[in-house]
Formats: sequence, C-alpha cells, structure tokens
Amino acid sequence: MAFHLKRRRKAPRAPLNRAVQFKMGSEELSGRGIEVGVGGMSIWAERVPDKGSMVTLRFSLPGSARQVTAMAEVVWSRSPAGGKRNGSMGVKFIALPRDERNEIRSFVTRMARQYRDLHILLAMNEWKMERLKELTEAAHLSSYRDIKELKEKIKKAMDGFRL
Repeated sequence: MAFHLKRRRKAPRAPLNRAVQFKMGSEELSGRGIEVGVGGMSIWAERVPDKGSMVTLRFSLPGSARQVTAMAEVVWSRSPAGGKRNGSMGVKFIALPRDERNEIRSFVTRMARQYRDLHILLAMNEWKMERLKELTEAAHLSSYRDIKELKEKIKKAMDGFRL
C-alpha cells in the first residue's frame, strides 16, 4: 500500500523575519513575518485572527524600500499558549498586485540560491570564515551560536524551498 504525503504549499517560501502590519476590519495589529512566498506567509503576533478571517497585510522585503500590500485569508491560526507571548497564523494571499508578486518571487529565488550556496559550502567542510560570513549576511542569518546550529537552520529553511 502506497502512502503519499499531501503537499501543503504550491510555491516555495523563504525565511522573512520582518515587521508585518495587518488590518482586521478597523483594527490595526502588528506581528513579525516568519516566512513568505508568492502564495502566502506565516506570521507571529500577540493577537491572531480566527481561521477564515480576511486581513490586509503591509510589509517590506529585505533590501527593498517598497511596501507590499496584500489582501489575505487566514488559513490556520494558533493563539498564544503555554506562557508564550505570541501566537502564529498562516495566510493565503487573495489579492496581490503583479509587481509585488514578482518581487516576492525574486526574493524567494535569491534566498534559495543563498541557502543552497551555504548548504554546499558547509557540506564541503573546507569553508573559509570570510566566505561563510559573507553568505550568512546575504541570507539574513546573522545569529547562530555555532556551525552545528547554522547547519540546522539551513537544513530547516531548505525544506521550505523544495516543492
């Protein structure tokens, strides 16, 4: 008997770690983007809307001054629990202008290349610290305790780039 896992996403996502403002009705809330792709994004926030809610998002991508504005549907939502300050939610973009969609696609592709290069460099175990520093800065991975933790972060992120 064959067992197949259903893919949750149709498009790859890249780590984001950027401020995100979202509007739910007349209420303005803020959070932090976890990851983004052309289909949607994941967000940490103190207050998260219920599944099925419609929100308007505003955020920027690293290296860009442009504000991305999108209408989105909350497809999953987890309230803060166990003493945690933030909950999380996943949104699917419903209305996203073509230029902004292309900018997100370009960002995800660029990040995928950066993470791939880091993954290859670390797998060779013959890396130079200055090249490693250059690649981690380009991939927005400035905080890690040691090479083992960096490898784990890259491995986790690489899973998001695969379809």
